[in-house]
Amino acid sequence: MSKSHLLKYLLISPNLPVGGFCYSEGLESYLHNKNLKDSNSVKDLIISELKIGQIRLDARLLLEFFDIFNEIKYDKISKNYLHKLLSLDKWILSSKDSVEMRDQQTQMAKSLIDLTKELGFNYPYENNKKTSWPLAWSWSCYCFEITKLEMVENFFYSWSANQLSAALRIIPIGSTKAQIIQKDLLEIISKVSKEIMDKEIDDIYFGNVGLAMAQQNHNELYTKLFRN
Repeated sequence: MSKSHLLKYLLISPNLPVGGFCYSEGLESYLHNKNLKDSNSVKDLIISELKIGQIRLDARLLLEFFDIFNEIKYDKISKNYLHKLLSLDKWILSSKDSVEMRDQQTQMAKSLIDLTKELGFNYPYENNKKTSWPLAWSWSCYCFEITKLEMVENFFYSWSANQLSAALRIIPIGSTKAQIIQKDLLEIISKVSKEIMDKEIDDIYFGNVGLAMAQQNHNELYTKLFRN
């Protein structure tokens, strides 16, 4: 198996060693408010996020970062591309609705950049202490020559797999049902990924306010399993 195929399968696994298992991204708050009751409600929430959630903007930024890495490769003396890279990175982090979500992004990003380094690729801007998850994901895919469409599809797949992994620990839906949901999501992931590929950043809309509020309310829970 080639290194690109190895990393591709590693990236989409909930067992990717970046700490993703620590986060429910609002699912725990939904459960507390009785808005998450069974497998159907979990599936509906994930589909809603894929259709109108901020995850769409994160996915579109993957493409921007990927193209910038390409430009830097062929024009190493230009500071314009580096400035654009770091500006977009700060912008996507600032778009997160809570400090917990920003902390999740930077923690997972650092872990993925460290992992990519162990696999043979040094990230050239390690002095940038607050790196976003989309930038780190794009960097890993760029290093291992994963195509842009696969990068976006795998990003959505990995996110949904982590959501289902979290749901398994707080709702008795069972592993088999979770796998069925993941299979059912493949078609919409493919559709949304192709849609993202054809859009500019300014054309990406999102409006899943309920999930943003659930993420912000997580710290107020009396008991919790996840960091956010």
